[in-house]
Amino acid sequence: MNRTLWPLLAGYGIWAVAFVVIYAVQALGCAWTWPPTEHRLALLATYLGTLVILALLLVKQVRDARRQEPIPRLQRATIIATASAIAASAITFAPTLFASACI
Repeated sequence: MNRTLWPLLAGYGIWAVAFVVIYAVQALGCAWTWPPTEHRLALLATYLGTLVILALLLVKQVRDARRQEPIPRLQRATIIATASAIAASAITFAPTLFASACI
């Protein structure tokens, strides 16, 4: 049984790293005058990659939790936190799909 808080922080840790990466891709694309299609594809790949990584983390956490009966509170909180990190990522990073890349 893993009794540390690191799994609880993993989802939002990934969200924070993705936030910085998306802004870096945004800034570099504008500074280096990438073609709009390539710039949008890079932002989209980062967005979808983040959601996939978070979904894989959630699947792992759910599988680990199902091995124990009953599910410990910390693991339940970890699953909820990761699910909320997925929702936060989907909402926070959604403007990369439609907002103007460079103003």
